[in-house]
Amino acid sequence: LVTSIATSSLLAQSGESLFTNYCAGCHHSVVGVNESGGEQTNVYEAPYAKTVIEKLKTETKTKEAFVAFVKDYIDEPTKRKSLYGKKAIKNFGLMPSLKGAMSDEESTKLAEYMYSDYNKKKIAEKIVPSKTTETLTPSEKANESLFAKHCASCHTTVVGVDESGGKLTNVYDAPYAKDVMSKLKDETKTKEAFIAFLKDYIDTPDKRKSLYGKKAIKDFGLMPSLKGVMTDEESTGLADYLYEKYTD
Repeated sequence: LVTSIATSSLLAQSGESLFTNYCAGCHHSVVGVNESGGEQTNVYEAPYAKTVIEKLKTETKTKEAFVAFVKDYIDEPTKRKSLYGKKAIKNFGLMPSLKGAMSDEESTKLAEYMYSDYNKKKIAEKIVPSKTTETLTPSEKANESLFAKHCASCHTTVVGVDESGGKLTNVYDAPYAKDVMSKLKDETKTKEAFIAFLKDYIDTPDKRKSLYGKKAIKDFGLMPSLKGVMTDEESTGLADYLYEKYTD
């Protein structure tokens, strides 16, 4: 009996361990970075844990109701119970049931950890470095706005995650901005040539000028012309900004 109790104690998992084993992979592990809107934000495979917990606390009001909801939902997740709308379920899917994966005691421990301790001792998470708008110069802010308005939606906004080959990679509507800038720097050699090429290309994009092959153009299409959308000064500022922003 003593041996049995000792073994059970050793096998018992803490709330944090249970969270790591059953929740963190989707709700806490960063799978990519979204740079749209001029800010870098982490991308997860499901709604971020901290946001979910805060939303659930608001909905349930008490710890007892919070714990009861979590235990019920992880056993039998349904669209009707979800805190999020159809768009989130369409983007992330409905979470799989964890029924039978934990004992009643363990699911209680997990829910209590989420309620009381999740924000006190956070599990290590990838930190995304970013330059906030407060630290940008007026010129940088203007160029950041141009990038956000004319480039970010295709070149930095994550539209999905590719899991092929056992590796998670972000999916965009066009070649990723950092890769494009790195490739263009290799091709043009100097900042002046970089700026000249970029200004010419966004005005009159052409398959013959493209840095990418037929497959990329077939997959993404040829970018639309931005001729007349910006002044010469603005397009120069944008190109200069991109050269400096994506420094290797």
